[in-house]
Amino acid sequence: MSSNSIYMLYYAENETKYANLKFWAIEFLRLRIRFYILVRDEKLYKKIRTSLTDCVIYAKSALDVESSIANISNLEAIFYISNHPKNIQIIRFNAYKHILLYTNNTISKVFRVYDEFWVPSQFHLDNIAKSIPNITDMKTIIIGAIQAQDIISLEHKSILYVISNLNDFLQNQFIQEGVKYAKQHSCAMQFVIGTNKKTNNIFITNYQEQLEKYCCSQGVDCRVFDKISDVVIADSTCIVCDIDSYKDKFLINNIPIYVYKPLNKYIDEDNTAMLKSLYVFSTKNEFKEIVSKGDFKALERKKLAEYRLGKSFIMDKTFQKQFLQQ
Repeated sequence: MSSNSIYMLYYAENETKYANLKFWAIEFLRLRIRFYILVRDEKLYKKIRTSLTDCVIYAKSALDVESSIANISNLEAIFYISNHPKNIQIIRFNAYKHILLYTNNTISKVFRVYDEFWVPSQFHLDNIAKSIPNITDMKTIIIGAIQAQDIISLEHKSILYVISNLNDFLQNQFIQEGVKYAKQHSCAMQFVIGTNKKTNNIFITNYQEQLEKYCCSQGVDCRVFDKISDVVIADSTCIVCDIDSYKDKFLINNIPIYVYKPLNKYIDEDNTAMLKSLYVFSTKNEFKEIVSKGDFKALERKKLAEYRLGKSFIMDKTFQKQFLQQ
């Protein structure tokens, strides 16, 4: 790609899907390249102009799309961040390179209409190949899960608990074990907790105050959040989560990850293979025994992070380098 080139982010989704576009728009702004955003929703257009950039075009109809791109000289490539049916209204223009930035879009054989296919990792390619066996016949580039790039950190200070449902009594026991470990190792505690708001359980309806009081009584600093963030993950020295709260981005810093799996919980084949690289437990005694053995799965986690996140591609800035090639 040339330094004189102009690029386009095309997005046919509506305002409710703003977060996905915002992420990629910020990444393109970081690249300091010349680009436009072309959207098909007027409310989204107005939101982008007021919150991100004025280099945005609104095209209501297919004719508007055609006239908009005709007015941009040196347009080299058009990037798509969703596989929307309206993409076909611009893909038909063969003068430009059409590139799908795949994250976790619904897999479709329509993928073949794009010239290039940029994916986060080998895991994503393998997953797509199950539905489209010859997908690698296309030009595919692994760029790494750049959504995880801001989590990479060398300073890990807190134990993070990510819990989807406090209704499970066993999870309350695991919290006590975590606080005990934090006290022994002079760590802070961070909690990200989802709850059932309809419950009558007094502990659950008042969990934040009770957690803070309990941690304070043990001399452990405590912070409680209702949603996960990159900052919280980056600060973590280890993560304890239940199977429904697990996210691949937890792997990025190669810290110990302990996953609570209820005894009767069904796990599909792909996730069963993934869990072999993590510490899985179903009872309080199993948890205590695993923790007592230390961290003996660091190498397995490193390989898993490469397979599922493409970590080496993130570190090598593969995505950014694509725009430096002549």
